[in-house]
Amino acid sequence: MNDRDPQFHDLYLIDIKTGERRLIQKNDEFARYITDDNYSVRFAMRMTPDGGSEVLRPTVKDDWELFTKISMEDMLTTSPIGFDKTGRLLYMIDSRERDTAALVTFDLETDKQSLLAEDKQADVSGLMIHPTEKTVQAVAFTHERKRWQILDASIEEDIACLHGISDGDVEVVSRTLDDRCWIVAYQVDNGPVRYYRYDRATKDAQFLFTNRKALEGLPLARIHPVVIKSRDGLDLVSYYTLPAVFGDDPQPDTPLPMVLLVHGGPWQRDAWGYDPEHQMLANRGYIVLSVNFRGSTRLARCSSTLPTMNGARRCTTIWSMRSIGRLIKGSPTRSEWRSWAGATAAMPHWSG
Repeated sequence: MNDRDPQFHDLYLIDIKTGERRLIQKNDEFARYITDDNYSVRFAMRMTPDGGSEVLRPTVKDDWELFTKISMEDMLTTSPIGFDKTGRLLYMIDSRERDTAALVTFDLETDKQSLLAEDKQADVSGLMIHPTEKTVQAVAFTHERKRWQILDASIEEDIACLHGISDGDVEVVSRTLDDRCWIVAYQVDNGPVRYYRYDRATKDAQFLFTNRKALEGLPLARIHPVVIKSRDGLDLVSYYTLPAVFGDDPQPDTPLPMVLLVHGGPWQRDAWGYDPEHQMLANRGYIVLSVNFRGSTRLARCSSTLPTMNGARRCTTIWSMRSIGRLIKGSPTRSEWRSWAGATAAMPHWSG
């Protein structure tokens, strides 16, 4: 709470039954605290003048010592995320000195770092953590679609079973303490998110509800992932939507006008799933293309930035968009796109 000093939030322990609060940590400099399951303050984070941050840990003398530094370049993709059951291992998503953000552990007694999971094309985009043991059992990576990398063989059969229950990308959103029942969400591209109650013992799943009932049963369009090569050979992870009359066919046999959507950022990315803007434009007869230009997060750094002469890295959005513009207009080296891209390309955020 920042009722003492609006600039900084003090840390309190609050009794949810009585509303009584007790000051745990007075704060005069930190942006964030990291606590364990016993509500003990284990780390604090603060910004540095160069746009990066420092992670500090308390000492026995009620002071703080530096644990690690995070540069400005890695601020969006590097952060501590929690502890194992013993409190000895710190889990951290870390993109420093690598192309993608990986899941690592720090042994806080030996200061040894270990790699748990990584993907060469995308950052960590989700975790499955055991509800009581606090071990990471699976890690998600999203390049074109979400993919789960299994670390704990005890859930491998469950994940395989979940993929057969419903279409869409799977996310386990809640688990009982005995780990028998899971609440599972399925994100799809042509409808609302579907929620199920999954029983691990019987392998049965009971449908519960969707998050937007008004979308149920509508004739919505499908979204297709595609990786487009830029002029300098890098991968641009993109998604295109066709009018619903084409069904699941990813390539219509007649030319259509296209709308190119360029997301903001670059501290975000487009991903597969329901997109109301895609649906609205596809409903009006357009092909819709969304492109993750260089600088988009959660993709390989070699695809998002390029080195400059002085060694720093820079976003190159315009370079990516010019590559896409040439492709849409029928570049001779992309003739396979020319057959269906059509003669018209509406580019609301770029022209040239």
